[in-house]
Amino acid sequence: MPPEPGRSNPVPEPGRPECPQRVVSWWTALLRLQTTEPRRLMSLARTAPDHPVLSVEDAAGQWTVHTAGELYERVAATAGHALAAGLEPGRHTLVALPNGEGLVRAVLASWMLGCTPVIVPPGATEPERRALFAGPGPVAEEAFSWSGAELAAALEPDASRPVFSPRGLEPGITWYLPTGGTTGLPALFPVTPRPSTALTGARRLMRSSGWSPGAVQLSIGPLTHAAPLMMCMAGIGGGAHVVMPRRLDPVSLRSAIERFAPTWCQLTPHQMALIDANQGLWDALCRSLTGMLHTSAPCPQEVKRRWIARLGGDRVHETYSSTQAVGTTICDGDEWLAHPGTVGRPFLSNQVLIADGEGRPLPPGAVGEVFMRSEWTEVSAGDGPRRLRGDDGDFLGIGDLGYTDDDGYLYLTGRLDDIVLVGGANVSTREVEGVLLTHPGVSEAVVVTRPDPLLGDVLHAVVVPSGPGDPPDAEGVREHCRGRLSPYKIPLTVDVVEALPRSHSGKVERFLRT
Repeated sequence: MPPEPGRSNPVPEPGRPECPQRVVSWWTALLRLQTTEPRRLMSLARTAPDHPVLSVEDAAGQWTVHTAGELYERVAATAGHALAAGLEPGRHTLVALPNGEGLVRAVLASWMLGCTPVIVPPGATEPERRALFAGPGPVAEEAFSWSGAELAAALEPDASRPVFSPRGLEPGITWYLPTGGTTGLPALFPVTPRPSTALTGARRLMRSSGWSPGAVQLSIGPLTHAAPLMMCMAGIGGGAHVVMPRRLDPVSLRSAIERFAPTWCQLTPHQMALIDANQGLWDALCRSLTGMLHTSAPCPQEVKRRWIARLGGDRVHETYSSTQAVGTTICDGDEWLAHPGTVGRPFLSNQVLIADGEGRPLPPGAVGEVFMRSEWTEVSAGDGPRRLRGDDGDFLGIGDLGYTDDDGYLYLTGRLDDIVLVGGANVSTREVEGVLLTHPGVSEAVVVTRPDPLLGDVLHAVVVPSGPGDPPDAEGVREHCRGRLSPYKIPLTVDVVEALPRSHSGKVERFLRT
């Protein structure tokens, strides 16, 4: 039996053999033979029925602990209820629910019936819903809708309801998720491959960052976002105890940490900064945490360095991926200190290619569009990512720009849609934002465009002051940019605001730029 492959690089290191393709293919084939996620829960319910798998805090601050045996019974009852209501394998189910047991149960019951859940933010307005369903994917009116009432009815005693158990059914698509919070207007995107393969891959990534079966896993991101949802469902299927506070605030987080002592978590840089700024919260979390994984929205380097100094480089990990799941990189804190700013190297059989505007590969150090390839991702034509033909398969890109160094580490520099035209000249809004952030009175910055009758578009900066007592003035911010930027890159106008608009996960809502 071939050995388990470790992380791979686009170019093998000296003295380190490249992972043979036959080993990668064997491992991929093994992943595709994995048992379904509902059957994983059923197995855990039989062998360890009292093992806690999900704890949720309600609006009153009370915690409910769900064991493996209890959660499985609720999922099976919910699937039986939907089956009696006419839900058939292959259909879509609409899941517009807040974080909690109901959302987890709806997803697992959908998979148990061979259906694909469509995840929609519960607070989405009617125009936002219409925009999400405007594409070629699911039709909202044809989907079976999981509502709070449906989930409650599923648990009512009913002797006529069929008793349902997993039959090996599994949809070919894990779920549809909204994408575009930082890249454009949101749209529904199919996440492939099937759930057992996708979540087995997620558990391997989690293991590489300190997670293990039986971990106490803190889940604080909205489950309408790819990383929090994937890690939550992978944790439950892997035998972890997922702990879900009601919201991201110090009181709720402190309650979760002191009650359950989490050993692993997945965070965004914004969440890391909030915890970093609260010494009591940080001290409580540090006592039990043995590993963490953060996603690759830009993380302030001083925040990253403090996490590494406090927790240890071997416990702090960063990953780069996307809702479209075109590929994955990873690095730990020690690697990051040796390669500051990197988002890691390709994970397992993933590959990275940097290409110019004509699709030609670029050497290390040259900035171009980032393309990735993963054997676990099956994206059909027209699904969204840009496709680049390779010698032995396609690479996929989502519009990120970056470069690799001589050791194969990837660095992100911006996005294709960060490039705007000002008077016919290309300007990177990411570059301008970087200069604004060097102003001592600015803690956060976003650059947007505004229409201009002569130039077409001009730059407008929105900044958050470092301290409320002495906010910077607009002309002082523009003066700071002079000598650091070409004149046409200097924002014409500047607004000083208390906070930038953010999504529930803490990402800046960049689609509001226009």
